[in-house]
Amino acid sequence: DMDPQAAANAAWAFATLGLMPGAEARAALEAAVVRVGPDMNPQNVSTTLWSVLSLAATRAVPLPACYPSLWQAACGLEERSFNRVEIRMLFHAHLIHTELVGGVARGEVTFPPWIMHQAREAWMYSARDDVTVSSAVKEIASILGDLGIRNEVERLTDDG
Repeated sequence: DMDPQAAANAAWAFATLGLMPGAEARAALEAAVVRVGPDMNPQNVSTTLWSVLSLAATRAVPLPACYPSLWQAACGLEERSFNRVEIRMLFHAHLIHTELVGGVARGEVTFPPWIMHQAREAWMYSARDDVTVSSAVKEIASILGDLGIRNEVERLTDDG
């Protein structure tokens, strides 16, 4: 039996590997999420939401029937209970939902009331101020510049 952390980790593993789980694995994972969903903490909820949405957006994996209940679990948690990484992941999941896969969501989805302010601000901070560029990327950019090839290592778009 999976606990909330194991269910979130399994979903995350499929998403980060870009693998579509087989029908049996998908059914077992969804059953586990339904069973442990009420006990999920902010890390589990944000990881699982990001994972199922990433697979839906990149691999056309259908959203699980329990998808709306994951957002309900997020709504039941206070914004301050999420750390910076979790809240950014949750906002990224929200972006994937609204921009890429929202039309195929099963059932009514309710987002936490604070997601468009606090979570967006945390995500914007990471895009604007919390950027780390590796020395290898800096070196490549420098070489390209020396060759007269105009390039940008990091650039913020108009909408953040």
